[in-house]
Amino acid sequence: MSKITAGIIIIGDEILYGRTQDTNSNFMAKELVRAGIQLNEIRVIDDNCKNIMKTVQEFHKTYTYVFTTGGIGPTHDDITSESISLAFNKKYTINAQAFKILEEYYPKGKFNKNRQKMAMMPENAELILNPLTVAPGFRIKNIYVLPGVPEIMRKMFLNLLVNLKKGHPKKFSTINTNLYESVIASELCKIQDKNLDCSIGSYPYFNFIKKSGGVNIVVSSWEREDLTDINAQIAKMISILGGKCFIV
Repeated sequence: MSKITAGIIIIGDEILYGRTQDTNSNFMAKELVRAGIQLNEIRVIDDNCKNIMKTVQEFHKTYTYVFTTGGIGPTHDDITSESISLAFNKKYTINAQAFKILEEYYPKGKFNKNRQKMAMMPENAELILNPLTVAPGFRIKNIYVLPGVPEIMRKMFLNLLVNLKKGHPKKFSTINTNLYESVIASELCKIQDKNLDCSIGSYPYFNFIKKSGGVNIVVSSWEREDLTDINAQIAKMISILGGKCFIV
């Protein structure tokens, strides 16, 4: 079975300037892994039409699914929808269904020109419905365009994820040891070389108050159904080196 892959594009000057913290990609990453969709790249870019076009075109050719967040609101710097229209040579126009949804949502006389902009998107785009504030996202080809507001994005993402093609969830295990990376590095590399269908990562930690530390060794695999064998190999290696360990 071929891998189902994904890429995430976070769009917004406010992310790059440090004024807003990106929590959307972290949320999506966790949900994609649970769904058996391999997330290969997260890229943060500015509100720049040429950059959006270039990145979307690149991701479109590379990944099964592409998710963008940000830049589909009512203000002048919300240029994601228009940029994606240009990227695929689509007319940037009012989506009649989106217009109707928004028109019925706002009180009479409040559906102004700025709000009408949220119904502008590539011609023939498929709507991604918004159950909270109704302003929809959209899909064109394999690009799923979502808002940047975390509460709204999360609800819309979970709803659309239900209908996406999925794979087997990635298997994880974490082994904690009191040994340092410099002690285990060589032997851990040998175990990795013997288990190429797994990925082994080492993540050191240090408690400055207790003046003690160690490593969390994270094993993950898309192919294996059971990580017991490789966990045992790592535990044996730690024991031989004089350390202690336990699976978190």
